[in-house]
Amino acid sequence: MKTLFNFIAWLMLVVLASCSGLKTTPESISEITQKVQTKDFTVLVKYANPMRWKQMYLTSEYDLRIKNDSAFAYLPFFGVAYSAPYGGGEGGIKFAEPMKDYSIEPNRKKDGWDIRFKVKGKEDGYEIYMNVFNNGSASFSVNSVNKEAINFDGEVKRK
Repeated sequence: MKTLFNFIAWLMLVVLASCSGLKTTPESISEITQKVQTKDFTVLVKYANPMRWKQMYLTSEYDLRIKNDSAFAYLPFFGVAYSAPYGGGEGGIKFAEPMKDYSIEPNRKKDGWDIRFKVKGKEDGYEIYMNVFNNGSASFSVNSVNKEAINFDGEVKRK
């Protein structure tokens, strides 16, 4: 019984230590706010959440970058494609295009921002709904004309 208690206590300590990676300090909130308001930030994607599958931890580097009036995506895709480009295309969700209908507003809890925009890529059109939080975490969904929607989770790249 004592061994089980020690194991549980050790496991809780490890979990708490691993959760301390994203801290909310006035400096970090200020940094995230500035990045979001100036449209100059990158979300490093850690998890993909396909509609029909379980959440997947991504072992390769994927990201979504906002820079001024453009969006740049290098993201995987898992799910159903309703149509594919001739020749198969590049695969995944990739674009480097100007954003349309960009909007940003504080979320309801006032602990981050809700961001929306549209992008017309070479192979598909995308609508992105993003939540960026004060602690640096971010989640977003990518709705596509030719593919099933997919969600991603990650964090805003710090300096």
